[in-house]
Amino acid sequence: MIHLVKEKLNISGNLIIPDEEDLHYLVKVRRIRNKEKVSFASAGDVFETECELCGKDATFKILNKYSDLNNTPKLFAALASADISALEECLRNGVEAGADAFFIFRSDYSNTDMKLIEKKMPRLKTIVASAASQSRRTMLPEITLKTMEELAGMDCEHIALHPYSSINLNSYDCKNKKDKMLWIGAEGGFSEKETSFFEEKDFNMFSLKTPILRMENAVTVSLAFVRNLINLQSGEQND
Repeated sequence: MIHLVKEKLNISGNLIIPDEEDLHYLVKVRRIRNKEKVSFASAGDVFETECELCGKDATFKILNKYSDLNNTPKLFAALASADISALEECLRNGVEAGADAFFIFRSDYSNTDMKLIEKKMPRLKTIVASAASQSRRTMLPEITLKTMEELAGMDCEHIALHPYSSINLNSYDCKNKKDKMLWIGAEGGFSEKETSFFEEKDFNMFSLKTPILRMENAVTVSLAFVRNLINLQSGEQND
């Protein structure tokens, strides 16, 4: 079944009316058939629908609606600005690994200006939406540009991934119910100034016992690992 995740859905009565972009994707790209089932998701609500095709136009009759919200802590990814191609892959992998939102910041080793990233935001948001639909997410992760100071002031548990930390991520105990912010540096990791900043803010700092990973791979491995821990331990608490 085709699955689409949207920030907002256009609902009229018992019909979902797709926007022009989605209509093109469904009719021209996926070549949807009349009466074919499609699921739409937004803000944790899932709508199971049936296509009503009329020429080049299509609406979707709502057959069932349910909520897929849960009370597990949210997992945020703080990503240092990097080459656009690398950042695109980080976002794609991060959505599939379970990130609920992305925050992009300028680090000492960043080699891409934040103005360029801001200019590329429409494309980055399209990549996130596509990955969210592909991985059958029910909420669309947001992307926001912030400074390190702004991020550090957010009310959540902060975890910095640093290859030279003496503490392995495998030892992380995430049983508290606070949201988590996983910090991932650009190529080269974090500078001494930034690690001192993390220590002053009393961040958790962990390493992975792997060869040095490219940023895109570090995002996938670390986010998936922490998301798995959160879901497992939240399940144990609910038993």
